[in-house]
Amino acid sequence: EVPGAQHKINTPDKANATYTAGLMFPMRDDDADYPALVIGNYIFGSGALSSRLGDRIRQKEGLSYSVGSSFGASSFDKRATLTIMAICNPQNIGRVDKAVHEELERLLRDGVTPEELDKARQGYLEAQKVGRSSDIALTGLLANLRHAGRTMAYEAEMERKIQALTSEQVNAALRAHIEPKKLIVVTAGDFETKAAAKAGN
Repeated sequence: EVPGAQHKINTPDKANATYTAGLMFPMRDDDADYPALVIGNYIFGSGALSSRLGDRIRQKEGLSYSVGSSFGASSFDKRATLTIMAICNPQNIGRVDKAVHEELERLLRDGVTPEELDKARQGYLEAQKVGRSSDIALTGLLANLRHAGRTMAYEAEMERKIQALTSEQVNAALRAHIEPKKLIVVTAGDFETKAAAKAGN
């Protein structure tokens, strides 16, 4: 029940600023809602080719050089995290923060469409297949599965569940677990110099 908060770190003489936001909630990776949140996060910010954060903050408004989100949950403890990251000009940090909150609220309010889900599901499953073509990535996956007492059957079942997801299930899971008011936001950059320069102009 940690409340949301904002923290600013001044880093003089750094050209770029970083934006990091996150929240934690109780969930393991064998929870019924886990597959829906994996895809919900893929749509929100982790899709390699397209995501809501990327489309809004980088493509449409040109505020960030890099932006995205990640979601993960422990195999052992009820501990799941959603993290949002961006790199931008220090002068844009306020607009980046505003856009992140607006897109997260829009995701929860309006939900994902069936068409959006179909596109994301195809992209996610293809990325998983490509990842398994790398010996290093496959070795890491097998090691993690063994540590959790699992086999590749777990991965196959996860992909089956993702394949069967409906947009209603994804939206219900997002609304049940993601609470924007609990976001912890940390920004770091040369805000004082940039603010002074802007005021001087």
